Amino acid sequence: MTRSHCVRFFMTLSVLLTVAFAVLGGCGTKTETPEEYQARITSGNLTDWEVEHGIGPIKADVEIWPLDNAMAAAGKELFVKKCATCHYLDMRKTGPPLRDITKRRSAMYIMNQVLNAEIMGKYHPEGKKMVAQYAQFMTIQGITEENARQLYDFLRSEVNNPAVPEKDQPGFGVPPPPPQTTPAN
Repeated sequence: MTRSHCVRFFMTLSVLLTVAFAVLGGCGTKTETPEEYQARITSGNLTDWEVEHGIGPIKADVEIWPLDNAMAAAGKELFVKKCATCHYLDMRKTGPPLRDITKRRSAMYIMNQVLNAEIMGKYHPEGKKMVAQYAQFMTIQGITEENARQLYDFLRSEVNNPAVPEKDQPGFGVPPPPPQTTPAN
């Protein structure tokens, strides 16, 4: 074997071994414990997925289902009952307007915000901005994952509708909550 053949052989072997170690090394990755997860979140070390889709029980991409009018109607009832104290669709109340939220945020982000409001407000970069802007945390409403999907369908059903006056907003007349002090981290 000539010297150039030996060099090529060892270079090829080196590349193959590097690839093999990279692939095999990935097979032994450790699963994050709940304690490690909590420590990582509270330290602000979010994954790229968590930054885009939020922190909470929705931890993987959700396949977006066709709009379900019955779920949207149930979501509207929930919105009026649990969200309208702080939110209108088209204008600020004590929280931000939500008509276009499904254009600005992923389904997973919206559901994680609804299901895990306190943690999102304390540790997610966008959640912290919202707390600073609106001077309060989103209240915990006892929403289930099914409720979150219903709310998401309601918001999807409204996204392309024109803005309406305050008196025509879902939940108009529901009084805002009393002011709250922003808890320290």
